Amino acid sequence: MFGRNRRDEPFETVHWDEITQFAVGRTMRDTFRKSKRGEGAHAIRFMRTRGGEEYMVPGVYIVPVEPAAPLAKGGFRLFDDEAGQQPLCTVLPDGSDRYRVKDAAGREIGSIRRTPVTKRLTQQALWMEQPGHPAVVAPRAWARGGPGASLGRGVGHVLDGIVDSLLCFGSDEATGSGGLIPVVWAAVAEDAEEGKDGEYGEAVLTFPRRTDGTRWYFVKRDGWLDKRLAFALAVLRESDTVGADRR
Repeated sequence: MFGRNRRDEPFETVHWDEITQFAVGRTMRDTFRKSKRGEGAHAIRFMRTRGGEEYMVPGVYIVPVEPAAPLAKGGFRLFDDEAGQQPLCTVLPDGSDRYRVKDAAGREIGSIRRTPVTKRLTQQALWMEQPGHPAVVAPRAWARGGPGASLGRGVGHVLDGIVDSLLCFGSDEATGSGGLIPVVWAAVAEDAEEGKDGEYGEAVLTFPRRTDGTRWYFVKRDGWLDKRLAFALAVLRESDTVGADRR
């Protein structure tokens, strides 16, 4: 319609399984000025550009199971719609180091696990399990010779190109200018010995640490990992790290 402000028009929806770059939170615009960011529903958000501005569009909505409790303690549900009529999954702690992720019918999609304290020096705090696939863990970048050596050890050139792009994207360490390095979740190599660190295969999720403060996650397009597990891990991690569910 003539005279309508296009900035007020809703963005085209994206199916949750097609989201490959996402952030967790309430911020509606990716801008330096806080006064222009705005706040909306707590959601998994993807980026769209309009009129020269970057918008963080809600794609999956986050609802606590116990409203008075932090998400990491009370659990949460993910919905495909803001009204909460189209459930995608429920994420609940089971009293151990595990968060069980189940679909709307109660079938288990997989689990988010917390790394034992004894392994935190070599592995990030959260990792994923999906039935029928190897575990997906994030080795500490400085362990055993840095991220490239850690991810590539024991699997030949499986990660050539993939790892290089992940490590360079948003990584100040790669350019020698700061020390920021991405977190990369990779599948444990099938031939890795049980309990042995340093043998990893396919990289499926990455979190580039950016100097501008943005917190984007990138999940592999058309990969075998169920994206609901990636969303669940990111929600828990953001809750742990920046208290995203309490802002």
